[in-house]
Amino acid sequence: MQLIELSCSDRLIVEAGALFTGCSFIAGKHIRVHISDGKIKHIEEENDQLIPPVSHKNCRVIGGDHLTIIPCFIDCHVHLALDGVNYSLKKQRINRLLLKDRLQDRLSSYLIHGIAAVRDGGDREGIGVACRDMVERMELKGPLVMASGKALRKYGGYGSFLGPGLAPGEFAQIIKRYAVEGINQVKILVSGIVSFTEYGRVSSVQFDSKELSQIVQVAADHGLKVMAHASSDEAVRLCIKAGVHSVEHGFFLSEDSLKAMAEKGVAWVPTVVPVAVQNQLKPDGRYAKDKLVIEQTYRRQLRMIRRAQQLGVIIGVGTDAGAAGVQHGAGFWQELHLFREAGLTTEEILTAATRNAAYIAGLEDTMGLIAPGRPAYLLVVDNDLSFKSGQLSGIRYMIRPKPDAGAVSSFHYA
Repeated sequence: MQLIELSCSDRLIVEAGALFTGCSFIAGKHIRVHISDGKIKHIEEENDQLIPPVSHKNCRVIGGDHLTIIPCFIDCHVHLALDGVNYSLKKQRINRLLLKDRLQDRLSSYLIHGIAAVRDGGDREGIGVACRDMVERMELKGPLVMASGKALRKYGGYGSFLGPGLAPGEFAQIIKRYAVEGINQVKILVSGIVSFTEYGRVSSVQFDSKELSQIVQVAADHGLKVMAHASSDEAVRLCIKAGVHSVEHGFFLSEDSLKAMAEKGVAWVPTVVPVAVQNQLKPDGRYAKDKLVIEQTYRRQLRMIRRAQQLGVIIGVGTDAGAAGVQHGAGFWQELHLFREAGLTTEEILTAATRNAAYIAGLEDTMGLIAPGRPAYLLVVDNDLSFKSGQLSGIRYMIRPKPDAGAVSSFHYA
C-alpha cells in the first residue's frame, strides 16, 4: 500500500472503474477524481466532457479501470493504550521511549489497513490523549485520533483500567475539567461486560436514568457527545432515554431498543470481533459449554446487526482494538468480515465503515464522503470488495491531505 500525502500545491488525478461515494456506488464507468489543494475539485464520469489534466508540474495521474475509489475507513472504537495481548495497563507500563515506539507500531498498522481516523475509548493513564497530541505534533505518524481521555465510572464499578472511580457528585466537575483538557468526546461505562461462561449475563448497571441524563446534559453544555459502554438491554434502554450519541457494544439489546435507537438517531457500534475471537485464543483451555456461550453471544450480535440495518439504525464499524485478541488495524478487517457474515451487503458495510463512522466519530465534515469541495481522504482498492476472508487485500493507495506545508510525500507499506 502506498500512502500519498498531498500538500496544498499538489495536483492529483485518480482514475478508476468504480467509485463508492459513502452513500452509493458509481460503477461500470471510467471515473476520474480531480484533486487539488488537498480537496476534491471534480468527479468526472465516462459520459462527461473530458477535462484535460491540470497543467502543473506536480500533477500526477494514478489508478486504472481495474480499481475502485472509496472513502478512507474509520474505526469507531479502539484503545490505543492496550496491545491486544495483555488486557491490563499494569502489565504494559514501560518506559516512555518504548511506549512511543509501540504506539507508532499500532498507528502504522491502522494506515496499512486503510484507516485514516480512530475514536479512542479511553484509558486511565491518558495514553490515548497523549497519542493524539503526538500525532498532531507530528511526533508520531498515524491516523487522526479522536480521544476520550479517562472514562467515567463509579467507585467499585467496572472499568478500573479505563478511568478512576468517581462519586455521583463529581461527574459534572470532572467533565468540565476533561473538556478544558481537550477531549473529543466523553466515554461513560454504563454497564459491565458480557460473561463468557453464562449466556446472557452482563455485569450490573452503574448509573440510574437521572444520573445518566445529567451527565449527557453536562457533556452537551461543553460541546461534547457521549459514547456509552452498554452491554445489556437494560443499559441500552437507559442510554437511549438519556440521549447518548452512541451505544458501544450493545450485546443482548432487544428489537424494541433498536427501534427506539432508529427513531431517536442513537448510533450503534456493535464491536463483534472481541467476542468472536475468544474461542481462537484458548481453543484447548475452554469447556465445551464456554465455547458454546461465546458462539451464541456473537452470533446473536450478528443477527441484531442485520435487524438494526433493516430498521434504519446508524451502525458504525468499531473493533475495541487493544482488547484481548484484537489487533490494531487488522481487527478492522475481521469486523468487516463479521458484518458480511451478518448478511450486510458490500454497500451497507462500506457505509458503516465510512460515512456512518465519520458521523459517529464527529468527523462528518472531514471524512466519510467523496464529493466536490470535501477533503481528499480516499482509498484506491482492487475491485473485489467482498470482505469474505476478513484479511487485508487489495489496497493500492491511501490518499490524504498532508498535515503541514511542503512537497508531496509518498510512503510504501508492505
